[in-house]
Amino acid sequence: MRKKLEGNGLWESSRMRLPEHQARMIRENQLLGKRERPTLDPYKWEEINALLGEAYREGLTVTVRIFDPYEYRVVTGSIAKVDVLTRKLLVDGTWIALRDIVEVTLAN
Repeated sequence: MRKKLEGNGLWESSRMRLPEHQARMIRENQLLGKRERPTLDPYKWEEINALLGEAYREGLTVTVRIFDPYEYRVVTGSIAKVDVLTRKLLVDGTWIALRDIVEVTLAN
């Protein structure tokens, strides 16, 4: 019995975490790694638009780097569809918003 009462022994054996506290801890850890959306200059947007237009017309394969608050994602494939109203394009089965595109390269 004496061992339980030493130090913080009594509380160590009955420690628990509420689901609300666990969710908040996870959310705070994610926010620590969250990044801001990069702002691209007009020349970069012109380059991206030119490459996307060429790839769509010619049926070329593109590699698109997409912004995500926690990591950059990369999608490689041909552009199957462009939706002008929602400003999205379909690359390899993935809809990509134009505002999320960071970089476009033509694959060889």
